[in-house]
Amino acid sequence: MIVILIFVATTPVKPLVPSGIKRNFDGFLFFLTYAGMDSQFFKKSLYKSAALNIDQQISLLKGKGLLIEDIQAAKQWLSHISYFRFKQYSYSFKDYKNADGNYIPGTSFEMVRGLYVFDRKLKMIVFSAIENIEISLKTQISNTLSCTHGAHWYLNADHFISEEERRKISRNARFEEEIPKNFDHGKFLKDIEREQETPTEIFLQSYKKYYDPIYPPSWMLMEMITFGTVSHMFESLKPSEEKNAILENFKLTKKQFISWLHCFSFIRNKCAHHARLVYSPVIFQPSMPQKKSRIFLAEADQVENNTLYAVLCCLQFMLSICNEQSTFSKELVQLTAAFPGINYDRLGFSGHWKEEVIWQLPSKTA
Repeated sequence: MIVILIFVATTPVKPLVPSGIKRNFDGFLFFLTYAGMDSQFFKKSLYKSAALNIDQQISLLKGKGLLIEDIQAAKQWLSHISYFRFKQYSYSFKDYKNADGNYIPGTSFEMVRGLYVFDRKLKMIVFSAIENIEISLKTQISNTLSCTHGAHWYLNADHFISEEERRKISRNARFEEEIPKNFDHGKFLKDIEREQETPTEIFLQSYKKYYDPIYPPSWMLMEMITFGTVSHMFESLKPSEEKNAILENFKLTKKQFISWLHCFSFIRNKCAHHARLVYSPVIFQPSMPQKKSRIFLAEADQVENNTLYAVLCCLQFMLSICNEQSTFSKELVQLTAAFPGINYDRLGFSGHWKEEVIWQLPSKTA
């Protein structure tokens, strides 16, 4: 007998997922989609929506109750920021109590545009912050392991958790214990070989011309690989003094650090590909410190780790370690002050967030 449990939730639910990845799904549809049961409950239909020209888009928006004072400005904006993209930011202004999908009375085109501009500015400062952290992480890994095991330490598969070892960890894992994802060392090296066939960076071209092996030293490798790859690489390193030293440098446990890296990689990709950040779910959630000695927020009990604010706090914590001259805190405070109409409660901001020590760290820049 097969029993299928279905949960209908108005608040985020957390289904069990493989490889220790913590995901956040908002409600019934996401649960069914993840479980692969969505097609059993929802019959697909042929997509028939036709493309609309700019005038038709304006008419449709006005018909839904959106106030548009400057029609020409709206047309110009929609000509370069697609109608579909605009809609992603307009959902927060819809009246879902009615089935007609109209906007809440008083909603204007400029209000939706303002949310878009806020999101764009937020992504710019978040992307810059993650850049600092990515470079710091790569430097820490390369310096620490190269000085102990040589410039080409990563060629030795013994430094990484094998698939057999990963399966053993999985079999013996306790409930909700983090299980490292599979790191295919052979494929990783093949990818490097392929990229080194036609290197685009001058330093890689020079290395290929004058040196062997084809694999560059660790400090060059770090300039080649993505944040996602280096996060996966660190997670897959076997326990060692070098790995512990890196964790200690960032003042985080292994579970916290790895969850933060995966979260930052996810957020970084959203920023890089111009996806909506504001009011969107944080799929890969950072694990927040639980021990009193490691808690860095006075209002930690009010901060949910599936919110954007939790991510911003984690970014600031790491920046305070790897870049004392970062202006991230100052820029975020200024941005929130410039956009008072944003629903910061919905983003997870605590009531007195500006009073937290991490947001008051003085900048050493002039």
